[in-house]
Formats: sequence, C-alpha cells, structure tokens
Amino acid sequence: MPSCTYSKPHVLLHWTFAAIIIWATVTGFGNALLDLPTALADGISFINVSLTFMLIPLLGLRILCALDHQEPAHPNRALRLLAKVGHLALYVVTGLVLVTGVLMMERPINLFGLLSLYQPLQEPLLTEFFNRVHKYACVALAMLVVGHVAAVAVHHWRGEKLLQRMSL
Repeated sequence: MPSCTYSKPHVLLHWTFAAIIIWATVTGFGNALLDLPTALADGISFINVSLTFMLIPLLGLRILCALDHQEPAHPNRALRLLAKVGHLALYVVTGLVLVTGVLMMERPINLFGLLSLYQPLQEPLLTEFFNRVHKYACVALAMLVVGHVAAVAVHHWRGEKLLQRMSL
C-alpha cells in the first residue's frame, strides 16, 4: 500500500476521539449493564456527558481534516472503497451518538461543573425516543470501532505501517 502521513491536527483529533469514544463506550456500557453504586454511576455519567459534548465542535474539524487528507491511490479499488465507507460510517454514527446524547438529556447539560447548558427538549416522549436511538447508535459505533481496530490489525499483520502514519 502506498504510504502517506497525516497532519498533526488530524493525528491529534484522531487520538482524542479514539480515547474519548473508547472511554465513553466502556464506561457507558458498564453503567448501563452493571448494578453500580449510584454515586459511581452518576460520576461516570457526568464525566461522559462533559467529555462527549466537547467532541461536538471537534467533529466538524475532524471531518475537515479528513476531507483535506489525500490518500494515495490503492491498487485494490474495492478495499479503498470499503475503507472510505467505513470511515464515513464512523463519522456519521459518531455524529448521531453525539446529537442524540444531547437530545435525550432530561436535565441541563453540565460541562465539568464549569458551564451548564439548556436542554433543548422538554417532552418526555421525545427524550425517550432519542435515548433509544442513542443506545442503538452506541452499539453501532462500538461495532464500527471494533471493525476499525481489526482492519488496522490486519494491515499491520500484512506489513503496512498504518500506526506509524497516525503518530506524531
């Protein structure tokens, strides 16, 4: 596979999203599936809301970096198309998770105790709908992340140094 590097902003955004999405996925599913003490569950929710809300404006930058990045032509057009579709799905589902996360909130959105933002929806029927969509979108995002990591592992196993390209 031809090699190219990513810009520093692209790399920083990639690893910021990776860290926050993995953290929020593991702790969010843990919070939903385990019977955690209330104080711990509330603390996890508080951190997850604050961290993931910060990703909303960064998603636009992430997409701009992706659009600005030119991949060299891959000899296998089907694999290149699969990679493009996979990355597009990651961006779209991440956006869906972030937006539904805001719309499902039944209280003001508290950002690390520094700022409280008004919750746009007050209708319980709507917040419950977005809560359900959020849960399904989180499962889809988790599956896409697993697929993304698996693809990187396959490339690495084949001797293609993708992780070197995505480092500072």
